[in-house]
Amino acid sequence: MYVGKVFTPRLLWHFARRNLLRSLLISVLACVLHQYAGWRWLGISFIPIATIGTAVAFYVGFKNNQAYDRLWEARRLWGGITNNSRTFAALFISLVPDKALQREFLYRHIAWVNVLRLQLRKTIPWATGREHLHQTFLGEKHELEQFEAGLKKIFGDAGTDEYFVMLRQRTNIANHLLKKQIHELGRLKRAGRLDAIEHSDLVKQIGEFINHQGGCERIKSTPLYRQYSIFSRVFVVLFICLLPFGLINEMSKIGAHGVWLTVPFSMLISWVFYTMEQIGEFSENPFDNSMNDVPLSAICTTIETDMREFVGDTEMPAKAAPLEDVLL
Repeated sequence: MYVGKVFTPRLLWHFARRNLLRSLLISVLACVLHQYAGWRWLGISFIPIATIGTAVAFYVGFKNNQAYDRLWEARRLWGGITNNSRTFAALFISLVPDKALQREFLYRHIAWVNVLRLQLRKTIPWATGREHLHQTFLGEKHELEQFEAGLKKIFGDAGTDEYFVMLRQRTNIANHLLKKQIHELGRLKRAGRLDAIEHSDLVKQIGEFINHQGGCERIKSTPLYRQYSIFSRVFVVLFICLLPFGLINEMSKIGAHGVWLTVPFSMLISWVFYTMEQIGEFSENPFDNSMNDVPLSAICTTIETDMREFVGDTEMPAKAAPLEDVLL
């Protein structure tokens, strides 16, 4: 998640450079052919171009609304995971005074949130941007490790190495960790350490985690429908390619060399439309481990800190800090 107050020129250039170069080439070519090759017929009325631009703006706006809804729902789901984690920890500690059991359950919960983070950040070909610009900006600074190495580290940090051997081949490891939590709660109930109401209350909390995980997996596994995503880019590129030919006649009315104003104005207008389209594309998958996504690592660190404080640990994970104004 980008947390800077402004976008630096370097960042703007990173995202805009391909479109600006394309717009520059098309508009310069149109001006050269119009002025020096005598192809005056290239200058068309701006009315149909403006009509297309209006339609494209509405279409891109609709796509961006849908993409933002996905991003905001993802953040709400992880906000729910954070709040329910605190509730579950406080409730379990109040009902089960055994310090060893408290540590076992809460450390297993820490492992669950981090495993879920890794699973959600797995790359799905259709779920990443076509140009990967929102990822390449961070280069090699992505915190996401190779999946198996990341799992081993998570279970090692949580003191549950045996789960790495047991679950590494499972297709949904996070799901099995929640299943383990429920089984252990059942064992405590059968041992008489939890009564029926206490057991029910704790299982309901695990049920909330299952619902939150399912919501995140639904967003991850279901793309923004392709008819909106693909045609949005097609329409924007079409508008950008036609734009210089609609501006030539209008700019030539200013004076002998006014036609060359087509170049900067084409680049400016195309940058606005292309950036609107990029915003929607970069928001489609909020778990892409990029600068525009939900800061899963920071949220997991917050949850881990809360869990460790609840069990009385003194060593805490380092607080997540933005890297180049990006909080991962």
